[in-house]
Amino acid sequence: MEYSNNFRNHTYVVSEVALKLAAEPRRFSTVQESYLKNPGTEPLITATFGDRLTDTANRNPGKIAIKSIYEDVTLTYEDLMKKADSFGCGLQAVGYEAGDKLGIWSHNCSQWVIAVIGAVKAGIIPVLINPMYEKSELSYCINKTELKGLFIGETIRNKNYNKTLYDMLPELNSCSARSFTTRQFTNLSSIITAGKEKMNGIFNMDDLIKENINRNPIIYGRTVKPEDVCIVHFTSGSTGSPKAVQDSHLGVVNTTHFSGLRSNFNEDHQIICVQTPLFHALGSIITLMMPLHHGATAVIASPIYSPSASLHAVCSENCTAITGTPTMYVDMLSMMKNRDDLSLKLNTALVAGAPCSPELIRRINDRFKAKVVRNLYGLTECTATVFQSKPDDEDDLVMNTVGYITDHVEVKVVDSSGNMVPFGCQGELAVRGYNNMINYLNDPIKTKETLRDGWLYTGDTFTLTRDGYGKLVGRSKDVIIRGGENIAPREVEDCLNTHPNVIESQVVGVTDERLGEEICAVVRLHDNAKMTLEDLKKHCFGKLATFKIPKILKIMENFPKTASGKVQKHRIKELIESGKL
Repeated sequence: MEYSNNFRNHTYVVSEVALKLAAEPRRFSTVQESYLKNPGTEPLITATFGDRLTDTANRNPGKIAIKSIYEDVTLTYEDLMKKADSFGCGLQAVGYEAGDKLGIWSHNCSQWVIAVIGAVKAGIIPVLINPMYEKSELSYCINKTELKGLFIGETIRNKNYNKTLYDMLPELNSCSARSFTTRQFTNLSSIITAGKEKMNGIFNMDDLIKENINRNPIIYGRTVKPEDVCIVHFTSGSTGSPKAVQDSHLGVVNTTHFSGLRSNFNEDHQIICVQTPLFHALGSIITLMMPLHHGATAVIASPIYSPSASLHAVCSENCTAITGTPTMYVDMLSMMKNRDDLSLKLNTALVAGAPCSPELIRRINDRFKAKVVRNLYGLTECTATVFQSKPDDEDDLVMNTVGYITDHVEVKVVDSSGNMVPFGCQGELAVRGYNNMINYLNDPIKTKETLRDGWLYTGDTFTLTRDGYGKLVGRSKDVIIRGGENIAPREVEDCLNTHPNVIESQVVGVTDERLGEEICAVVRLHDNAKMTLEDLKKHCFGKLATFKIPKILKIMENFPKTASGKVQKHRIKELIESGKL
């Protein structure tokens, strides 16, 4: 018997032979080229994410789905689905149709979850927008994605969404919510707020839910297909304007299913701490949607990332899992210093979103006392997951790889000419599978650059092992070329991070007249610690080739980061070369 699924020019076939091979998944290839394919241990799921959530809720109606600590809100799966369905009905009642796009411009909150799930179940596409964006950035997002509407968060400290919108759209002051139009954004026809206050020109979320509480939402799902767009995320835009990534229902459903299985979220009752920003793919797909797919509880620690709030949530709610970027774990480890009174019951600490050094993995293992610390590598363009540690991986494997290739996905590593390199050799990682994005919305040129012949080219420098594991060397654009030698910053950072005075490090190439680029180490130090360039060189000597040892040292208290917690290397480099650091 054979299972097949055709999706946007990619064909995946899982036969009985393939399923038998999957029982021994580390037998991948006998050829020399860096190519891997994981046939999966079970077929792909052909369903929409709304359908899967409905099934989960029907099995677990009384189980807590969402607990928002700072809002003092608890929603069971039955509560969540009822509110989400009612909100989806409310969207249709004010003019939304399947395929329309709703911008979600809000911090982490229970209403964010209701809005996104309600939209998805109604066939409306949520477009996730960084809550820290200001007027010009928000305008770009609205225009780029041709939003039909915008959902905004309730005013919190340092973020007044209402004021920004009234400044941008003076028409709101003199119209009703149902009659709002603006010449600035021709597609934008409605604004919805999570706040309680009544405002001109803006719908109230609670009112839409109450007005549609008894309507049947089933009719909304009939026109939505697994291959349709499920959700849109913006890339971080570190090298230009952000791109709008369209991921499919098929991608979201299977990523959250298979990644959740690998995280054991299908076992017992898992309680996951949500600390990552939900507008980011790591936050929305891995930290929120994955637990909800498997009937777990998601605990929202705070409206914006706060290491102290995250630590409080993990302890007070007896969280069994936490997901975060390396920087988030560094911050929490600093908060945990000299504290032996913490009640930690973690089964899993998942590290993702940026390269993680072996030293940081060791520190997480030591202080968080989780049963397992695991790695995950993915991109927004690959629905957040390509590699992920397996539950039984040894610590050494976790420290030195980004995990094992995910189910039903192919990867290869190629040189600058597009030819596959031998196993163990460096090159650019390319990915093919259900998880690849549909495209960059309204950006055919960038789409063609990234998606070629069914393969998505990541821009990341990788090596592959024959038994299915990937090693991230670094971003191709981050590679330092010093006097003709290619140097991967990650390797140098891993060495620096083992110094007892170093909290974390970033290595960048700065312009040098003779060599083209020189290696500069930028470090964060523990309180009252000191370091000189000679200290650094002494630490690296014998561990790194001499040409890889940094010749410049800079010390910072905090690294510039994106809102999703990724360190902005380009900003560090700009500060150094401008003389500001």
